[in-house]
Formats: sequence, structure tokens, C-alpha cells
Amino acid sequence: MQKSCIGYSGTVTEAVDDVKPRRYNSQRRREQAEQTRERVLDAAAKLFSERGFAGASVAAIAAEAGVSEETVYARFKNKRSLLGDLVSRAVRGDDPRPVPEQEGPRAVVAATDQHEQLRIFAADIVLRLERGAPVVAIVAGASRSEPELAELLARLHADRLRNLRVLVDALAANGPLRVGAEEAVETVWALVSPELHELLRGVRGWTRRRYCDWLAASLGRLLLQEGTRR
Repeated sequence: MQKSCIGYSGTVTEAVDDVKPRRYNSQRRREQAEQTRERVLDAAAKLFSERGFAGASVAAIAAEAGVSEETVYARFKNKRSLLGDLVSRAVRGDDPRPVPEQEGPRAVVAATDQHEQLRIFAADIVLRLERGAPVVAIVAGASRSEPELAELLARLHADRLRNLRVLVDALAANGPLRVGAEEAVETVWALVSPELHELLRGVRGWTRRRYCDWLAASLGRLLLQEGTRR
């Protein structure tokens, strides 16, 4: 489609309005790239779980995803980077924002009752643990022989500690806590560990509801002052 426009010289020139097709094609390419990325991550999650980190080659992951090895390397650089992205996806879910900026943590901060905050937190964190605990177990297992994965595991623990501080700060904003801030953060960090979640739900067979109720009640007993416990 053509349209007239005034050039810098003041004369009328003709320009071709092809912006929309280019935008459409660019958007389509981005969508296709994201779909490919998700297929590779799904394939990696499946093969890492079945074969372990060492046993799942990039060639096997590419074949499972239906793409070339070059595509995997171009997007993720190497297998360790692929595992790191897999962890990030598990923790964040469908929301690309950092965890503290997501809906669940923001709802915890917005609530004005400490027990309600703990219930909201438990309902949010259990979904992250369901997605993330199996991937963290892969990292932990591979970290024994892969120094770079040992570093990744240490970063994961540090990131969890930092993110969980949001809960403690939000609780403290609504009333004094039973323990100091650092002990409170470490208490939450230990109780919501992927390992403990796997023991209670995977080994003992707890339901999601039982786990959430136990977590909210346990955190209330450990963190909140006597007059506010239920």
C-alpha cells in the first residue's frame, strides 16, 4: 500500500507502508523461537530425570525436542547453561519477572494479617517446589562431579535465602516476630527446602493441602509471637 508524504525538501514523495508485515513476521519469529526454547527445555527435563545430567547428551536432548544440536548450542551455549535455565523456569513458572515481583509474593506483602500472609505464602511456594524440587535434585546429584554445577547449587541456595527475606520482612511489617530477622529467614529457608518437600510429599505421600496447612502452621509456631499464634 502506498501513501504520499512530505520529504525534508518540502516535495511530495511516495513511500511504501510495509511496516505491519515486518512487525508481523518479527513477532512470528519470536513466537517460534520461544516455542523451540520450550521444547528443548521440556526435552532436557525429561532426559535429565530419566538419565541424569551426565547421561543426557545434547544430541539426545536435541533429538527429543526435534531440533538440531546447533539449535540447542545457539540458544543455551552448553548443557550446564541449559540446566540453569531449566531451574529458572521451574522457579518462576510462566511469569518471567523476578520472584519477589510476581503475584504471589506481592500478595504476601499486601496482606495485613500475619497468619493470612503465611497461608498465601504456603499456597504460592508449594507450586514452585512442585516444579523446582525435581530439577534441584538433578543439580545436587550432578554437583558431586561437576564443579560448575556445585557453584550453581550454591547460587540456588543463596537465591532462595534472598527471596525468602521478602516473607520475613512482610511479616515483621505487621507485628514483631518471635526471633530475629536472620534466624527467621534461615528458619523459612530450611522448612521450605526442596529436599524436605520431596520427603513429605514424594516419600510420605502428603497431599498439597496437607503440606500447605503444615507449613503455614509450623511457620506460625516458629516465627510469630505467642499472642498471635493460632
